[in-house]
Amino acid sequence: EVVSADGLTTEDVEYTRFEGSIYGVPGKTYSSSIGIAISNNFEAKVKDRDSTATEAKKITLLNNLNFSTAYNLAGDSLQWSPLRITGGTQFFDNKMSVNFGMTLDPYALDNNNNKINTFNIDNGGSLFRLTSANLTMNYTLSSQLFKKDTSDERSKEENLRSGGRDDDLFGRAQDFSDSRFRTDDDDEEEGPLELYNSKLPWSLQLAYAINYTNARRESTISSHSLMFSGDIELSPRWSVGASSGYDFKNKGFTYTQFRFERDLLSWRMSFSWIPFSSRSSWYFFIGIKSSLLKDLKYDKRREPDQRL
Repeated sequence: EVVSADGLTTEDVEYTRFEGSIYGVPGKTYSSSIGIAISNNFEAKVKDRDSTATEAKKITLLNNLNFSTAYNLAGDSLQWSPLRITGGTQFFDNKMSVNFGMTLDPYALDNNNNKINTFNIDNGGSLFRLTSANLTMNYTLSSQLFKKDTSDERSKEENLRSGGRDDDLFGRAQDFSDSRFRTDDDDEEEGPLELYNSKLPWSLQLAYAINYTNARRESTISSHSLMFSGDIELSPRWSVGASSGYDFKNKGFTYTQFRFERDLLSWRMSFSWIPFSSRSSWYFFIGIKSSLLKDLKYDKRREPDQRL
């Protein structure tokens, strides 16, 4: 009890000796719950296109499909937790991944959109109430996907002309006129180098995300955006990159960053720039890559503007 300043009234105040400790304050209510979770993956067997295959080909339909909920034995109401469903799969030789999730609540809402201790099916609704859902897709592209091995293509053409197959089922053609062993030194021939601008290694990552919210009958898209991040190697040791996206809900660009990096063999130089938003800033760094001499560096930055 705490006595007021005038000494006439008292007030009950909750106190715990763990208040302000590094591990935090323990919960004030008693709870005893049982968690229920089920994990699945779905696969199928299909006929292989290769006529020489003796077994069916196995493909993955869903990498994972998970169900989870809980039941509170100590609760006097709303004992069932919402049912959470998550899953994911991949397409295009695992280059595109798709993940989804949803939350289903078994309890109904009153006229003020507050959850009550009555099952939704007993209140004239369906078995579950969809309160949230989300979908994310990621796709990766790179210059390696469009790169063709000309030596392999020539060997395939020679096999077809001679009545053979276009794959390596019976081995790969060998050029016996060239019996040298290939070493890493073969790539470092002296003399003028070929123009590098004829092949610029690059990579591009795309991500799409959408979230739906309906916890209190608002039935709205809470977020909806498309993001991308890419890098281009202008030369063997020069690279530039950028990351950005577009928010379809708020009609504007998301977090945007430009990157620049130069590999100076034993040194490394980099520059990053965030042109707009509340995190607008830039950062420049040059220093030795060795961990023993990592303190030999110079960096300069412009911090984001302070906001109240």
